[in-house]
Amino acid sequence: MIVNNINNVKRVEDSLADLRYQLQNHALYQNLNNIEDVKIFMENHVFAVWDFMSLLKALQIELTCVKTPWLPSENAKLARFINEIVIAEESDVNEKGEPKSHFQMYLDAMNQVGANTNQIDSFIQSIKNGDSLTNGLSNSSINYKVAVFVKHTFSIVDTQQAHKIASAFTFGREDVIPDMFIKILDQSDKHNKKYNKLRYYLQRHIELDGDDHGPLSLMMIEELCGNDNQKWFEVETVAKESLQHRLALWDAINQIIEKK
Repeated sequence: MIVNNINNVKRVEDSLADLRYQLQNHALYQNLNNIEDVKIFMENHVFAVWDFMSLLKALQIELTCVKTPWLPSENAKLARFINEIVIAEESDVNEKGEPKSHFQMYLDAMNQVGANTNQIDSFIQSIKNGDSLTNGLSNSSINYKVAVFVKHTFSIVDTQQAHKIASAFTFGREDVIPDMFIKILDQSDKHNKKYNKLRYYLQRHIELDGDDHGPLSLMMIEELCGNDNQKWFEVETVAKESLQHRLALWDAINQIIEKK
């Protein structure tokens, strides 16, 4: 149990060290050797890109006012934190300077590298048509473990508890994929012409997470939990569960690549 608010974030991070080590040394990284492997990865990982946006919007719902009549936020600092992240994630600019969400940038990159977007397109259309999350996942015929990953994300969203959602958002997306992808792109597209959309997406992802979103997210966690020991305990629990589901997702994608 967390006992004070001075080193709470460090305590949580320390408790995640083993899971992070497993992710950073996952066999998946050894099997990502070329663009064909990247295509398979993206076709499955895109669902995690999508549900990350849903975590983000769930936080905005909990921490700001997104309905009328408008009411002032209980914590303007938190409202500012999350709105700054939303601006970048939902309406950043692509390599051409055009406003686009990071999800749409990812889809554009998939199309450029020749990855199949049929499953995610079918899923998004199903949701647009009013289908439930479960039916949408079933209709898209995605790998079972990918569907389990998405369902876990929404089990956190459905708690409507900001500190738990923030934990999944902040601690639950640990990976070193951007660095690995860039190495492959350097080998396959030295002149940055064939896969410039993916390279831009990855570099933007690294830039924002390191310089802005990472620090903001940790500040958000601290602000949400304060000196509440129970909340810090729940943050740690959700963080561990989220990383365990990330490992299971990596296992699933790795198995698909190995079968290829």
